Amino acid sequence: MLKRIKYNLEDKDFAELFNKGGLAFLYRIGGQMLGFLLTFVIAYFFGANGLGDYVLAIVVLKIFTLISKLGFDTASIKFIASFATERKYKSIKLFRKKSLLTISVMSILLSIIMYFSADYIADLINANADYIRINSFFVLPLSFFIFHYQNLRGLKKIGLYSFFFWTSQALFSLIFILIYTRFSKEPSIPLYAYLSSVIIISVLSFFIFEYVLSKQKNNDSEIVENLKFKQIFLISLPLLLAQSVQFIMSWTDKLMLGILDTPSVISGLSTNSAEIGVYHTAFKLSMFATIGLLAIKSIASPKFAELYKKQDFQSLQKVTQQSTKLIFWTTLPLVFVFIFCSDFLMGLFGEEFKVGVFSFVILSLGRLVVSFSGAAGNLLQMCGKQVIFMNVAIIGSIINIVLNFILIPIYGINGSAIATMVSIVVFNLLLVYYVKREFGFYTFYIPFIQKIKK
Repeated sequence: MLKRIKYNLEDKDFAELFNKGGLAFLYRIGGQMLGFLLTFVIAYFFGANGLGDYVLAIVVLKIFTLISKLGFDTASIKFIASFATERKYKSIKLFRKKSLLTISVMSILLSIIMYFSADYIADLINANADYIRINSFFVLPLSFFIFHYQNLRGLKKIGLYSFFFWTSQALFSLIFILIYTRFSKEPSIPLYAYLSSVIIISVLSFFIFEYVLSKQKNNDSEIVENLKFKQIFLISLPLLLAQSVQFIMSWTDKLMLGILDTPSVISGLSTNSAEIGVYHTAFKLSMFATIGLLAIKSIASPKFAELYKKQDFQSLQKVTQQSTKLIFWTTLPLVFVFIFCSDFLMGLFGEEFKVGVFSFVILSLGRLVVSFSGAAGNLLQMCGKQVIFMNVAIIGSIINIVLNFILIPIYGINGSAIATMVSIVVFNLLLVYYVKREFGFYTFYIPFIQKIKK
């Protein structure tokens, strides 16, 4: 075993995944713990109802922010990674100017739409209309924040990216909520704390990226590639659609719990907001099992783009399968702990949260299947197969919506958990199939089997 570990660490690509992925792993653990603590604090001060109202308000803000970015954030990983490999740093600046202009115009437009449609949205999902109107002013800073941390990811500044993506929002939200609750216990406090954090991290991410990029000016290539809007949109729009369906898979369950009537006798909860609060807690806890997956993908994504541009398919296969192996062994122990300690973990948030134990177990099992599948989705997106990824995500989203529509009225939050797990499993297995079809190898990792035959 020790010889095997030493052999792997001597491999350049594996060492990069392990070392940089390890840094992201630590940030991911920190971010998950802070997220867990933030959820706990909100539940402690404001209960399941308060947590549910907060979640719905943030979901609406994220929907409008998602559209405002037009996929430029994810596209930036591909473009910036490619430009950085060729030392075309002036090209990165030109790409950013076009991107920031587009995102700014879209964000302002969508903020106006969000503000004036607040009452309609609130009636549809049983949310607080005042929260939605307040959130409408924060579409632009949240869009800028997301764009800039993805830029850092493209430059392979994984430590900085990991801090902003995994840790910063929960950290600053927690700080502000602890400050604000010393003066008031108004139900809106969690929302104001989150929005305060958005301002801070948006400004920080901008200046840090500018600083990192400025350090590269002495190494700049004389060749400048000025991408046209058409070239950017050909990549970004399919990614936007893919992001949208991924968002649907992640948030449809919460939205539909707000929209649909649920059997309160089965769920044991009196309001839609309370159900969403409990379900969100189970969902967040289950996500803790994916710390390995998300940490390794942080460094693997630009690595995929780099190797694909070089047409080095042998290394691409090796890095992909090494990634999956690391993901699996960091996920399996956590899922076992979650299953055997589910009642205790959900009970930490309060007795009313224990009705979500079954949902927590089901969602955790879904995460285990994801770990078997590895970074198949990222591989497709970074290697020019974003349309395939989008189509698979659409299938997964349709399954998720249909099953939630059928199961929520019957089983409440447990039905939503089952719907989410099934859609996640189908989504990931289809991604594995298409990676095999397009690149000739599986991303699957099966313990004690070193290599899967083609």
